[in-house]
Amino acid sequence: MTPFIASLLVKVTLILALGLIVTASLRRFGPSFRHQVLLVTLGSCLSLPVLILLAPSWDVGVLPSSVRISAATAGTSPVVSVSDAPVSTSNASAQTIAPAQDFQRSPIQSGLGTPSRFTVLAIVWAAGFLAVLIWLAAGRIRLYRIAGASWPLNDADWDSVLREESREAGVSKSIRLLSNSVVSTPLTWGSRAPIILVPEDAIDWSETHRRVVLRHELAHVARGDALSQLFSGFVCALYWFHPLVWMVERRLRAECERACDDRVVSLGTPAAEYAAHLLEVARSARSFGAPGFLSVAMARPSQLEGRLLAVLNESGRRSAPSRVARAAALFLSVALLITVSAFRAVPRTVALSETASSVAETGRAIDADLNASVPVAVKAPVVNTKLAGDPTPRPFDSTFHRSAPARNGGTLNIDLRTGGRVRITGWDKPEASLQASLGGPDWRTTAVTFDAVDGGVRLESRDTGRSSSQSYSHSFDLNVPRKFNVRIKSAGGGVSIAGVDGVFTGTTGGGEIVIQKANGEANIKTGGGEIRVSDSRLSGSVSTGGGKVLIERVDGDFSGYSGGGTVTYIGSGGGKGTGDGKRIGIETGDGASVMVGDGATVSISNKGGTTTTITTNGVGKSSTFGFGGIRMSSNGGGISLPEAPDGARVTTGGGPIVIGPSAGEVYASSGGGSIDIGPASGSVEAHTGAGDVTITLTGAGSHSVDVTSGKGQVVLVLPRDLSATLEIETAYTNNLGHKTRIESELPLTITETTDWDTRQGTPRRYVRGRQVVGGGLGVIRVRTVNGNVILRQGS
Repeated sequence: MTPFIASLLVKVTLILALGLIVTASLRRFGPSFRHQVLLVTLGSCLSLPVLILLAPSWDVGVLPSSVRISAATAGTSPVVSVSDAPVSTSNASAQTIAPAQDFQRSPIQSGLGTPSRFTVLAIVWAAGFLAVLIWLAAGRIRLYRIAGASWPLNDADWDSVLREESREAGVSKSIRLLSNSVVSTPLTWGSRAPIILVPEDAIDWSETHRRVVLRHELAHVARGDALSQLFSGFVCALYWFHPLVWMVERRLRAECERACDDRVVSLGTPAAEYAAHLLEVARSARSFGAPGFLSVAMARPSQLEGRLLAVLNESGRRSAPSRVARAAALFLSVALLITVSAFRAVPRTVALSETASSVAETGRAIDADLNASVPVAVKAPVVNTKLAGDPTPRPFDSTFHRSAPARNGGTLNIDLRTGGRVRITGWDKPEASLQASLGGPDWRTTAVTFDAVDGGVRLESRDTGRSSSQSYSHSFDLNVPRKFNVRIKSAGGGVSIAGVDGVFTGTTGGGEIVIQKANGEANIKTGGGEIRVSDSRLSGSVSTGGGKVLIERVDGDFSGYSGGGTVTYIGSGGGKGTGDGKRIGIETGDGASVMVGDGATVSISNKGGTTTTITTNGVGKSSTFGFGGIRMSSNGGGISLPEAPDGARVTTGGGPIVIGPSAGEVYASSGGGSIDIGPASGSVEAHTGAGDVTITLTGAGSHSVDVTSGKGQVVLVLPRDLSATLEIETAYTNNLGHKTRIESELPLTITETTDWDTRQGTPRRYVRGRQVVGGGLGVIRVRTVNGNVILRQGS
């Protein structure tokens, strides 16, 4: 049983890790599909023990070699199998070599009545398994007790909304809608007879808020999420000791909620409005213990930020894969599960002879007193190259040179299964040249071929050894005609292309990408590493799984992407201009994009603390924010821009924005963070889903300002010689508990509505102020919810 348990734990860990990695890589698909992937992962873990016992065994020698001594029959000479490790024996002349099975120890210790290690582990596992099951059962019982003590919401208003939304969601089951003061957030459970439970104050909800909440909870019912949660709870009980199981369950719950969010928005609820409803529900939400684990709640504070970002990010709602793609994914999952369950790691063994006496024939001998080791002679594989027209493999040392005829318009095909750094340079000769250097502990097991093919060349490297893990440090320097295409597929290593015109495509498992003085089209990806593209005329794109991307002085429709680093465009786009030598410091979160104009020195700092300083060369691209303006975008995280002398456009999916002294036009947008801008001598536009906004204006004349905040305070510091029309509005909802106000050091006529406006969901009243200051040349407009507006006079 001990080998079985060890194998099971390794395979479960592999499946869970693979499920989390695959889920993280499926960002272009919707949360519903990612939820299904995680369910398949947990289902694989549940069925794995049975499959290991039933599936045929696939023995693979990957473990360290061991010495095994066995005899085929009594009276015959023993068969000796040895490995690379030395083994000591006792005196052969005085003892008989026992069969191999005699060397195996019983799982029961020698002492009578003493429990084995396996028995102790089994008892510990059973105790944990029962504890989790009891915890889940207690939570289930409490849910039904709460339902029994709740009162039904069956009045005409609730009943009408429930029927309409059930029909819209495609739910034909009978739904029990209950209310109880015990719960603080809407939740649902049950598969045969679903129950939706809402807080006690739900009776005061507006019709819009009722519809939004019921749409979300009915989406859980339509998807069968209650049953999925029950299933994941059982798997967590089975593998209660494994942290990855709980990580998968947590991610499963998060994707479940995001899938329902997508469904609510797809039914016509505006994203910003739905985000406001989520905030309102989450404000009073609290932990609910085991009942909360077995039910699906509309809003949990721990998941709120990510869900708000996903709701407000329109690109996050992507189309689901087709049925064919789903079927193919399911087939691959089953095939992988069967393969993993059949795999069995066994020690590598080397049989030297059929009798003990034949050991000497392999260059080893057993010492007479059997205290000597048994070494094994190992034959080193030969490293080979093969040239065009020469079928004979040639042995070579770790460094060699080869060449092959090539012509303009040909293609360099690179397939490096061993990986390696690749540098490609254009020249004027009608041939391709290779200078290779093989390194690393296992370089001798590498086979390299370099062939001429249809005017082009093909470079391949592969491993000829039997080991499952190798270590290489290879380098391949190539010269090709200047007009040449490149196709690369590499297990890992940097790629450099310089002075070549053509089409460049392919992938590398990891390593930097450098393209210089190239023309044509490029579509190259790296699993992780920095990318630099400069002084080129290209179309296409480059991407990295994590690392900075710098695109400098590149003409054409060319773009870069990074999964976890800054993307910077400098002097790209073909516009001409003269630089003024300004220096700009930029601090961004992960995944930010930065575009600057001409003549600026830019310092970029990411979250990891590294800083890059770049100076443009007088080539820029104009934008609507003034020549040389800065453009920055981030999927999430704060952005700090010390200054924007020529204007800026800054957006982030969630996080604070800080912009220092600025001129021209400044635009800032955050999905849910504070915004601080100024002093600004030009126009300002700032929008945040939920956060405070502070803007300081400076300079005489007109200023145009447009500020909106879904929830937060707005502070404006205005110059004394301002010329603008002020249009200020703050709204407060009926559940805020107090009024919001407008405080102004400038003369301002303030009015307040007396009726509650229900058109925006939660009923609200408005406090408004309007005034013409100076000549009224500009317009300063502010709109916020549940926050004060403060107008101050600056210098």
